[in-house]
Amino acid sequence: MTSLNLNEGRFIEVLRRLIGLGERLQNAPSAGLVPEERLAARVVLETLEPHIQSGFIEAQSLNAPGREDRPSLVLTVRGSGQGTVGFVGAHFDVVPADEKAEGWERDPFELWVSESGTLYGRGVTDCLGHVAVLTDLLAQLAEHGVRPRRTLKVVMIANEEEAPLREIGLDYVVERGHMDDLKDGPVYWLDSADFGPTIGTGGVAMWSLSAQGVTGHSGFAQNCVNALELGMAASRALVEWFNATYPAHADEQRWRFVTASTLKATVINVPNNKVTIIPGAAVIQGDVRLTPFYDMQQVIESAVARVQDLNRAIAENAALPAYFPRVRTQDGRHGALELSFAARYMEGIACRLDSDGLAVLESALRRVRGESAVKKFSMTGALPLVRELQRRGFDVQITGFGRASYYHAPNEQAELAHFRDGFAVLREILEQLH
Repeated sequence: MTSLNLNEGRFIEVLRRLIGLGERLQNAPSAGLVPEERLAARVVLETLEPHIQSGFIEAQSLNAPGREDRPSLVLTVRGSGQGTVGFVGAHFDVVPADEKAEGWERDPFELWVSESGTLYGRGVTDCLGHVAVLTDLLAQLAEHGVRPRRTLKVVMIANEEEAPLREIGLDYVVERGHMDDLKDGPVYWLDSADFGPTIGTGGVAMWSLSAQGVTGHSGFAQNCVNALELGMAASRALVEWFNATYPAHADEQRWRFVTASTLKATVINVPNNKVTIIPGAAVIQGDVRLTPFYDMQQVIESAVARVQDLNRAIAENAALPAYFPRVRTQDGRHGALELSFAARYMEGIACRLDSDGLAVLESALRRVRGESAVKKFSMTGALPLVRELQRRGFDVQITGFGRASYYHAPNEQAELAHFRDGFAVLREILEQLH
């Protein structure tokens, strides 16, 4: 086991093929982008085909009926002893990339490797680089006839970048029972960066704030309610309420969260194309990022209630924050507000700090990268189902390779050395688990 090292040629070739499929792996259904994860899964299966045929690797492609384009893969190497270990969460889909609009320096869907070993392309870190390094790890175990002591189960998933769907991705794998045996050992979630370990994540819920006003000529403001201004003021009031109600939690320091919970606006839509018309409708959208020490359902219910209070004040001509605009016309018509949340949300996780799985991960990182490189942290980025897995009895620990600063960003990049070390960390985990 200890003699295995990243096969850089194979890793780069697999990653090149995956990134080359990136346009068809983009996941943004609202923009008409529905990924075909089967394309990426095919690259993995073709690379591992000889070892699947030999029986060294057991492969399952899992998708609900009618979802054949969107499978997840479960790849199993039987161990020489007792127990299990899971490498889970590396995913086939990517966030969209627009070369011109976002100012990419080169084609995001073509892997580019610099002379210094920097890898550029959409998915290098999130998360096709992880798919490629796991593919090479499985291939090398088979080529060298090395079985880990514990049975290794690698789960590569569909639909990580969008709201969870029970018939697609990890939800489906878990509900069909294909991860049940991983309760015997730690589950390492491989969809993070900067090695970490990442010991906590945030939950995410997406919201939409609708502001209705009264449209009209901007020269006759007394006859109008400006929906754009009303929506902006309500968004500000919602943020102020959230910050006062859900401040930084005391446990965030223990888990080393780099930021507290946030509620923020990120998108605004105002159907108006003339400067001299006061808009009568506006929709502001955003998200809640919540540390795992607060309850997301409670946040959703209380946020909706806060906006209902504002709407009631508008209807009853009661007091509002001073920064609110005119909410009532001269003849008595008034604006209205409504807040709604997407049907599904993700919860954050505080990983077990007393876990043997975490201790092994830290030990592996020290051996590969040195004591100073072990930097535990938590973030409010969200991962699907990790909290649910923890509730079901799984010991979930999180790490990942590449650059977190380029997650979902133009010019996504990582160092080849990150994945060279990442391979070694995974190898050490397999070696140290007894």
